[in-house]
Amino acid sequence: MKDILTIKLFRFILTLSLISAAFSTAFAQTAAKTSGTVYHPNPVLGLIDGQAVTFEDVRNKKVNDLSLQLYQQLSIRLMQYSLEILAAKHQEINLTPEKKVTLKEIIAVYEQNNLQERGTLEQLRPQIKQFLEQQIESQHYLNQYSLALQRGWVISNLEAPSDFLMKGNVKTAFLRGNKKASVILLEYSDYQCPFCGRVQETIRKLIENYKERVAFGYRHFPLAFHKEADEAAIASECAREQGKFEELHSLLYKRQKAQFTKNLKRYAREIQIKSPEKFDKCLDQEKYRGLVNQDMKDGAELGITGTPGFFVGLFNPKTGEIQGEVLSGAQPYSTFQQTLDKYLSRN
Repeated sequence: MKDILTIKLFRFILTLSLISAAFSTAFAQTAAKTSGTVYHPNPVLGLIDGQAVTFEDVRNKKVNDLSLQLYQQLSIRLMQYSLEILAAKHQEINLTPEKKVTLKEIIAVYEQNNLQERGTLEQLRPQIKQFLEQQIESQHYLNQYSLALQRGWVISNLEAPSDFLMKGNVKTAFLRGNKKASVILLEYSDYQCPFCGRVQETIRKLIENYKERVAFGYRHFPLAFHKEADEAAIASECAREQGKFEELHSLLYKRQKAQFTKNLKRYAREIQIKSPEKFDKCLDQEKYRGLVNQDMKDGAELGITGTPGFFVGLFNPKTGEIQGEVLSGAQPYSTFQQTLDKYLSRN
């Protein structure tokens, strides 16, 4: 039999294959009862002074990522292995999809994705057709595997790792939105980072749309190769001291290429800070250098390595504690929306 279930193809359908987890979970308990085997989601890994150490005790982000990757690859391999065997035994399992790619579908992909700059329709037609054929095959294989699960020809004991929530604290972050909300989006950014500048409009829209439902925090993460970014961060805290953080914060992202000390002092006057002399002294003495350094240390411990980085999750306004996950980069609005809605639904 021609091996059409290649590893390359299954990488392509990785996202689709995860949908099968819904079916896998439904059969997992049945499988355990049938085989008489008990599957424990939190196995004991060892003993320390006679006390059991479990998987959850040692799980951190790296271990969680690896366990999730293992689950995904095992899901893919189980699907592949199952269909290869079942296709030879059950007529209902057909590895060749009936649907064919049409010219109309090819044109739609070409136009909707603005591919004109990459070539003409005739030039890109073979690649688009191959892409659509892979999509059809991927969905077809997933449907076939779902059928096998429903018929009981495959019983899966695979279960995805439980949600892993990292722990952090808002500490000295500047807060906007509802400071007492149960969900927070905490940003770690650099005033000279162009991607941080681009995401500010997205953050503004999120604050406007989520209003009283979400707290929005800002902490500093100036990168070493942005020479004046740490001074800009200190300047924003000096402005915060006089109730002008948001004004300078907004201005700094508009003036990313001019953030020397003389520029920062001029900006303070531009936003009409109450005491320019106090601001100048605060900046010259680097009063908030320790705060900025602590922000960077805490961000690094969460796994922030570049900017912008975001820590999103459940928020305890009384203690400042956050339990959630890290999002990296200037993500689109929809990504933030999906993540915030996920945590809001847990309240």
